[in-house]
Amino acid sequence: MGNKFEKELSSYFNQEDLTFTKEDREQTIRKIRNQATVQHHQKRNITRPIVPIMATIAVFILAIALIPSLILNEKQNSDADKSITSTEEGDWDSVLLLMGEDTDRHRNPFNLLLTFNFDKESVKVVSLPRDLYVDRYNGEGEKLEKTKLLHVRAHDNDPAASVKTVSNYLDIPIDYYALMPMDEIFQLLGIDNENKKYEIEEQNNLANLLEKDQKFPELIELISHHQTNLTDDVFNQMKKKSYQYDIIQLEEGLNTFVEDEIYYVELEPSFLEKLKNDLQSHIDK
Repeated sequence: MGNKFEKELSSYFNQEDLTFTKEDREQTIRKIRNQATVQHHQKRNITRPIVPIMATIAVFILAIALIPSLILNEKQNSDADKSITSTEEGDWDSVLLLMGEDTDRHRNPFNLLLTFNFDKESVKVVSLPRDLYVDRYNGEGEKLEKTKLLHVRAHDNDPAASVKTVSNYLDIPIDYYALMPMDEIFQLLGIDNENKKYEIEEQNNLANLLEKDQKFPELIELISHHQTNLTDDVFNQMKKKSYQYDIIQLEEGLNTFVEDEIYYVELEPSFLEKLKNDLQSHIDK
């Protein structure tokens, strides 16, 4: 039976037209192309999501690397902006120690402390007595013996020594100093009598005379011709406005005493503490 079936099947194939026509060839080519296209799209569909993922990872890594430098730049820009804003607003409240120098004796008979509040356009002035009993400091800030304020310059010619001494006495940061001959200050006031000059030194009323004759603006102007560490910006700020000068009187807080036959004056502790607070609050420090 099986042999009969095989013979019939073989006869059937022999009778069929098994030629490969042109249409068959084109249909086969189309199938091959369609299959290739499907495979290509499948490959693209697999790889397409990988590209944005890799790009995102690369951006993330780059951002991590740049964050420290971006933070630093932002901080620097912020500091610079603050500096510019501070300058534009005139927020330069400063403390100046103006020292009148006796070039013959190498002493500073006058020490005027001026605190400038530029926003309020006010200046507080303290004329420190030449015989004031203070702890002397050198230019490096080292505390030394007690002596008269007048003698600090005799021990140490560096203006920084007087600045450190006054700064520690009043517990206030002194930003700038100026040193000018006493003769020019007296000339500004129109005083040439030697007895009168000595009397002004002894009574410590130089600040009162400057205020009475409204000579403070001219005195500030003279600073630029003498030894000072004032910057141009701050100096221009000090002289460009019509400030109200307030002279702080010390007489009611002063006590006198003699030690080793040397005459001194000192401020009562409560008065000195109030003076410190007044000066610090004036410049908001």
